[in-house]
Amino acid sequence: MSALDAAHEVNRFTCGKPELDHYLQTMARQHQSKNISKTYVLTNDEDPTAIIGFFTMAIRPMTPKGDMPASLVKRLPNTIPGFTLGRLAVSETHKGNGHGATLLMAAMAKAKAVADEVGGFALFVDAKDGGASSFYQKYGFTPFPSNPLILVIPITHIPG
Repeated sequence: MSALDAAHEVNRFTCGKPELDHYLQTMARQHQSKNISKTYVLTNDEDPTAIIGFFTMAIRPMTPKGDMPASLVKRLPNTIPGFTLGRLAVSETHKGNGHGATLLMAAMAKAKAVADEVGGFALFVDAKDGGASSFYQKYGFTPFPSNPLILVIPITHIPG
C-alpha cells in the first residue's frame, strides 16, 4: 500500500462505478496536492504502476452527537471529531479476491494510528449504496439512524 503518486496509471483503473473512476482519474491527485485528502493505492510487484484498488481519507467536520447511533455516544460531547473514509474501490479485474477487505483494514489502521497521535473518536464512511453499506457493517460499522448510508466505527473498536 502506498500513497498515490505520478507513477500510478490512474487512467487504466476502472471499478464499474463511474463516479469512483472519475475521482481517481481526475481529482485524487489535485486533492492530495492541496491536502484536502490522501489517496492510497494497492498495487502488485509485477506491475507496480497498475492500481488494484484505492481508498481516500480525510478529516471529517465535527459530527453532531444527535446524528449518530445512540449506543455509541454515551458521555460524549455535543460534536464528535473523526476521520472520513471517502472512497474505496477495487478494479473490476481484481474483484472477489479480498482486496476490498485489505483496503478497508489499511484505512482503519491509518485512522487508528492518527487518532492515537492527535485524537479522534471515530472513522466515518459515506457509503454510495446499500451494497457498500452492508460491506462496511460486516466489519463493525454502525449505520446512522437517519441515514443508513452513513456509517461509523469508534476508533476503540478498530482491531490492532
